Amino acid sequence: MISPARAAVFPHLESKARRFPELFPDPLDVSGLSPRDARLANTIDREVTIRWSTLRTVLEPRLNQPWDQQQPAVKAALMGGAAQLLFMDRVPDHAVIGESVGWCKTTTAARASGVVNAVLRKVAKLRVEKLEKADPTNPAHLVRNDGTGWRLGEPIFAGEPERRITRQTGCGAGFLKEITRTDSAAEATRLALHAMARPPIIMHGASEHDDLEPHETAGFQVLKPGGNLTDVLDQFPTAIVQDPTAAAACAATSAIAPQLIVDVCAGRGTKTRQLAAIHPMARVVASDISPGRMLSLHDLADSHDRIESCPSKELMSLAGTVDLLVLDVPCSNSGVLARRVEARHRQDSATRQRLRDLQRQIAADSLALLAPGGTLLWATCSIHPDENEKQIEWLTEWHDLEVAMMRRELGQGGPGDQATHWRDGGFFALLRKPRSDG
Repeated sequence: MISPARAAVFPHLESKARRFPELFPDPLDVSGLSPRDARLANTIDREVTIRWSTLRTVLEPRLNQPWDQQQPAVKAALMGGAAQLLFMDRVPDHAVIGESVGWCKTTTAARASGVVNAVLRKVAKLRVEKLEKADPTNPAHLVRNDGTGWRLGEPIFAGEPERRITRQTGCGAGFLKEITRTDSAAEATRLALHAMARPPIIMHGASEHDDLEPHETAGFQVLKPGGNLTDVLDQFPTAIVQDPTAAAACAATSAIAPQLIVDVCAGRGTKTRQLAAIHPMARVVASDISPGRMLSLHDLADSHDRIESCPSKELMSLAGTVDLLVLDVPCSNSGVLARRVEARHRQDSATRQRLRDLQRQIAADSLALLAPGGTLLWATCSIHPDENEKQIEWLTEWHDLEVAMMRRELGQGGPGDQATHWRDGGFFALLRKPRSDG
């Protein structure tokens, strides 16, 4: 028999194998699972998605045919099984291998179930010694998201440094090349490790609670392992789940006193809520091009006396009147790969170019909203200059804006580091529109 958790996650992984690397946020349906099974299924899904290239590096040498020639169901069974063997301690090997093989037998790849069985047994034998602290520079060490790992029976990750770190962390080569170009090879390695760690849940607006511990940034708390976020939010309903880096963008507007704020790409309204709290005298309008996100913004507006929701096509009725225009634009998510795990597979120059053009189009369509003397807040959760500093250069050159503040955060924390030190990566800038053309 196949456990409910694996019965849910393996088809999900098969779907991902069919469309890799075009992976986008696609939550696993765990609605029919017990809390324990839901945690297991989500953990398997997350580990496979993050460590896709790591798992392929381990699995492919044990196959008789190249990886790209394997059927999607075989890839799903192998990756789901190997992720449990290598990254999850509490799951017995016999259950992992038996159920991976059993699920494969239920698919169109049933004839390959013997291959799944043989390869997963080889992976299990590859583990030599559990390590309390694994070394990502050692080609025979496999690092896990908490800093522990396995000493393997072969130097699986042998090769030049960039290739080794790409395979070890599951971060794409495009990401490492870009960070090496803009910063350094050492920083690229650090950020790749940062991106494979499990990020903590961080919030602000709450007080002392048994499930929280203080973050090193004043006013922020971290949910303890095993803590219940629902209980915390029930006690502090106005608290916001948000990392200090993301929160800093809105906090930077505290020195101005806008009467009208428009959040053009409001998403689910996290920054909208923060801005309403920072500016209690302002009228706050939230919008988004996505119909699904607009439904969330309508609900937010219904529950908040100073937040309004407005479809994007109606925003121009506010042209020339907005004191604070917020453009939290779509981006590559390169600063939050530990949270947006699918995005690590889309860190290439073509994707960045497409996003750069989209960002400029959003800006060009929105800048008419700004009142003379108004402020533009540009924010992304990217750390790439072509989505940030280069865009600010473009805005100031072509759109009569002046830079008042600009900040880039690369991200802090890695496997095994204290959660209270964690920071996501990101960028924001404040730009001012002159009060008159003359």
